[in-house]
Amino acid sequence: MVPRPAILALAPLVLFSLLTAGCDASRPVQVAVGDANLSGLYWEPPKRLSPAVLLLPAQDGKKEDWLPLAIRLQKEGYGVLALDWRGAGGADREAWLADVRAGFEFLRAQKKVDAARIGLIGAERGASAALDFAAREPLARLVVLLAPRPGDPGAAVELPMRDYGARPLLLLAAEEDAAAVDVARRLAAAAQGEAVVAPPSVPAAPLPAEEILAFLQAHL
Repeated sequence: MVPRPAILALAPLVLFSLLTAGCDASRPVQVAVGDANLSGLYWEPPKRLSPAVLLLPAQDGKKEDWLPLAIRLQKEGYGVLALDWRGAGGADREAWLADVRAGFEFLRAQKKVDAARIGLIGAERGASAALDFAAREPLARLVVLLAPRPGDPGAAVELPMRDYGARPLLLLAAEEDAAAVDVARRLAAAAQGEAVVAPPSVPAAPLPAEEILAFLQAHL
């Protein structure tokens, strides 16, 4: 039998656990794309009319890659949807854009999300898909690109910037990733609005949360 003083000492810890349980909990969702479904994880924002972010992994990545960033963003008041792509990375450009569209519309339909304040964050080919989609969708508020790559081999990376317009853009590329640094600089040079090019504060960190959070707080 546990002594009464020990129970009293544990009570505040139990109460704290109960109060905080679920504060960073996601729920699995299925996002329809035509006759197919995308697997996703959704973190609901804590209050109504909150901004939201769509997280798009690298070509061979998965939604779970975003867990540390997604949990941090939800705690800061954002709704978050992390998606898997349909199948392995052989899908064509239009299929990628259809997946992004499905995730974007899912967020717009959520009761606690401000449909006018949705941003996209993508990694590598996911970054290209995020920018291509935002260039077509004026309701996308901003884009954050991690280690950006050209959307198609040999494609001019500057082309989406014409339609992206003056919306803010954050480009994060580690100095040792020469290809990503080159793409980021070319995109920034073609930008019509604010384009921030920065290496992550910790080069080896896959998810530079502080830089991303500061950018979202300033613009979303």
